[in-house]
Amino acid sequence: MLHALGILAVAYGGLVLLLYAFQSHLVFYPGTGRELIATPAQVGLLYEDIHLETSDGISLQSWYIPSLQPRGTVLFLHGNAGNISHRLDSVNMFHRLGYNMLIFDYRGYGNSSGTPTEQGTYRDADAAWRYLGA
Repeated sequence: MLHALGILAVAYGGLVLLLYAFQSHLVFYPGTGRELIATPAQVGLLYEDIHLETSDGISLQSWYIPSLQPRGTVLFLHGNAGNISHRLDSVNMFHRLGYNMLIFDYRGYGNSSGTPTEQGTYRDADAAWRYLGA
């Protein structure tokens, strides 16, 4: 019995170490649809193609979509897979609601440089926030 518990403990420890070592591969999916498939212009929206620079020198592809009579501004962080071109339904929705919008690809996603990391995503969001003057 004690021998079986020891084997289970070692197996569990090994699994925990594997999960820790490969956690970024379990969280970030930048390769899922890295190519941009459309732009806001293709859904009838004017936009500015912007390249933000993070505090550690990474270039982030971004789109700023202005509203004619803005109610506010949305900073849109799109999630852990895909890229900004996969979020045009959301972009269009916020535009119809009267909001300016800034959407960007994290490092390693879409046409942004770098490799995704947890700390890197914080820097990416900070660069977008600074761009908006917040």
